[in-house]
Amino acid sequence: MFEQFFPVKDPVLIFALLMLIVLVAPLLSVKLKLPGIIGLIVTGIVLGPHALGVLKRGLEIELLGMVGLLYIMFLAGLELDRIQFIRHRNHSLGFGVLTFSLPLFLGSLLVRYILGFNWPASILLASCFSSHTLITYPIASRLGLTRQRSVTTAVGGTIITDTAALLVLAVIAASHKGEGGVFFWPQLFFFMIVYVAGTIFLLPRLSRWFFRNIATDGVVSFTGVLTAVFLCAYLAHLSGFEPIIGAFLAGLILNSFIPEKSALMNRIQFVGHSLFIPFFLISVGMLVNVGMLFSKTQTMVIAAVMVFAGLTTKWGAAYGTQKIFKYTADEGKLIYGLSVNQAAATLAAVLVGYNIGIFTEPVLTGTVIMILVTSLTGSWITDRYARRVAIKEEEEPYQSSETPHRVLVPLANPQTAEELMNLAMLLRRRSSQEPIYPLTIVESGDNADERIAGAEKLLGHAVVQALEADIPVTPITRAAIDTSIGIQQAIVDLRISVIVSGWRDSSSQSRIFGRVLDSVLDNSTQMMLVSRCLAPTNTTKRVVLAVPPLIDHQAGFATAIEAVKTLTHQLDASLLMASVAPTMEKARKIIQDSLPKLQEKDVQLDSWQELIPWLEKTLEENDLLVIVSVRKGRLAWQPNLNRLPRLISEKFSDINQVFVYPPDKPWGDGIGMKKGKALHPSFLPANHIQLGLSESTISEAIHRLLWEVFSKRQATLKKIGKNLTEMAGSEPMELSPGVVLLHRHISEIETSTAFLGINKEGWKLPFVSQNARVLFILLSSRDAPPETHLKALADLARPLHHFQAAEQLTKLNSVDEVLKLFYGNR
Repeated sequence: MFEQFFPVKDPVLIFALLMLIVLVAPLLSVKLKLPGIIGLIVTGIVLGPHALGVLKRGLEIELLGMVGLLYIMFLAGLELDRIQFIRHRNHSLGFGVLTFSLPLFLGSLLVRYILGFNWPASILLASCFSSHTLITYPIASRLGLTRQRSVTTAVGGTIITDTAALLVLAVIAASHKGEGGVFFWPQLFFFMIVYVAGTIFLLPRLSRWFFRNIATDGVVSFTGVLTAVFLCAYLAHLSGFEPIIGAFLAGLILNSFIPEKSALMNRIQFVGHSLFIPFFLISVGMLVNVGMLFSKTQTMVIAAVMVFAGLTTKWGAAYGTQKIFKYTADEGKLIYGLSVNQAAATLAAVLVGYNIGIFTEPVLTGTVIMILVTSLTGSWITDRYARRVAIKEEEEPYQSSETPHRVLVPLANPQTAEELMNLAMLLRRRSSQEPIYPLTIVESGDNADERIAGAEKLLGHAVVQALEADIPVTPITRAAIDTSIGIQQAIVDLRISVIVSGWRDSSSQSRIFGRVLDSVLDNSTQMMLVSRCLAPTNTTKRVVLAVPPLIDHQAGFATAIEAVKTLTHQLDASLLMASVAPTMEKARKIIQDSLPKLQEKDVQLDSWQELIPWLEKTLEENDLLVIVSVRKGRLAWQPNLNRLPRLISEKFSDINQVFVYPPDKPWGDGIGMKKGKALHPSFLPANHIQLGLSESTISEAIHRLLWEVFSKRQATLKKIGKNLTEMAGSEPMELSPGVVLLHRHISEIETSTAFLGINKEGWKLPFVSQNARVLFILLSSRDAPPETHLKALADLARPLHHFQAAEQLTKLNSVDEVLKLFYGNR
């Protein structure tokens, strides 16, 4: 009755039915508490040519299915954490060898001695058990596990085992057709080397040129990426390999050009998960001929042996990998769920064997049954254990580099707005619920409405950019008399923790970045990133990080280093760090002790003055130069840090640059003195503290403070007093507003000691933001290692960041109250 209507031949109706299946099948699966992938495969079986016959597996379905398969392999390479992959390359290699050799060896014995096949047919069919297809990879992807070690291991192992299985196919097929001669292996490896080397050499260069010069908008970028993927797949086919190898290789190479948190990545994932991958799963279901399974006993036996071999040998490989590399049980089962699925490579090998006469039709039907059973099994196992792994990942304490934070992006120049938003999105943690806050400030007064309208247009582009990357955004427009005041007010009102701003060049020699940015920098305590990026950041191959000396004693030092690490990881770049000892060791420890792991190298400079010559020899075109600096008046500040941005921008004008200013306290710290080791009372004893210095000059105050220790050594007292007085007049260190530190190494003492003097009126000193009402003096032994003095500096400065030091100290009326403030009640 319905034969005149089915199978559907109208291409529009075929596509409409496919879209209906893509919409309805996953929804029904959810109702039945099954993975959506199973719903798509089963629907393909029911509506396919071997059941209801509504759809025929014609050229349209085959094309869409092949595109979906290539898209799965492309996404596997694109979403792969290359750093994690390289770090666990031995895991991928070990799993790849296990998941190929174990099914091949045991499968060959089963087929030879149970089914009675000859050895070539047995080995070829067993190689089908070795190969697998990442059908269930989208489940892990949607749960955010693409960079988890077990998923990375499974994906890497897939390429190894599929390539090896396809080589087995090529050898046996050539031998069967009489083509396997003395030149077979040299020719095979020659084409492999030429294709892989050519792709690795050409594609990165073409991609970098494309993203720098051609990719003007999202549509062009997306089209260019897909063109590269399918060309690589076709060239792999021409070279004698399966197209899936080319698609994966293209994804692996483009991985470093498409950041995880970008609009382009979101478009690629959206199109794949909503269109191409579901089409592939439907096409797999349409291959299954359930009727033949019950019509011939031989078919049932072959199908049973194939299903048994496929399920058990893949379980053995996953279990062996779990034990060898000490994965958790859930991770081991996740590897099994990802690797047990048989589909594309298996079907390709069996079809080739069928076409050249090695296999008969029962083997073809048994293969399709194995595909169905393994796909259903893999879908259920992956869905179950991927959720367990994801829950455990969420329960583990995350690194402070991933702490949720609010990012403010002041925008003024349309030409830099896109890169600033990209930088903010790269810094934002994937699981964060906080939006990004793009901000525009317009001058209040006459015609403010017109200026606000123009500003909102700029914000509109930023909003679209963030939403395309599936990142929440809250645009802010404010009218203010002064731009810097407007930004500072927004920082306070929105409780911002990170500021991402742009910079071109300052016209004033006396300023760091310019009037507005300098004002925001001086009047804020949050982490601030100042970007001077003239080229797209997604072309970055390496992040070159320069860390000045002493900055490791800045309270937010670890936060800044972890932010740079996060940025490097998101760009999929390597890290090259330069600093002096012991700052280098501390920065290295922060990078190496936390996740995620990076490809990192470091260079130890003898002195900070060597930085510019070293950069001149080291920097390359596709580097991102990151300079960690510090605000004026902080412990590690030195005058040359203010001159460094201008010098860097002049000498390296064609290199992308980001200047990072650490926050005054680490993210997550509360107010108080619970962090760090408390001061020891002997460091700042009661007789080293004087409160009534209001009538004294700075020279007299220094003399009075030192008298308790050096009263019997007048020559020493005079010499040290003179040196400290000269320091106060030329280079006082402002620890916080109104608090100044003077420090020296001397030979007359054995251990570090501190002095504290308070002048409620304050001393007028150069290079400080306000009168110095609190004076600290730190003296360390000249014979002690430099680290001892630096630690004493940090111990003294750390508590001052947890309270308004000048205000609180000048209100105290006794030495006991001062000691209680520093040491508590002990």
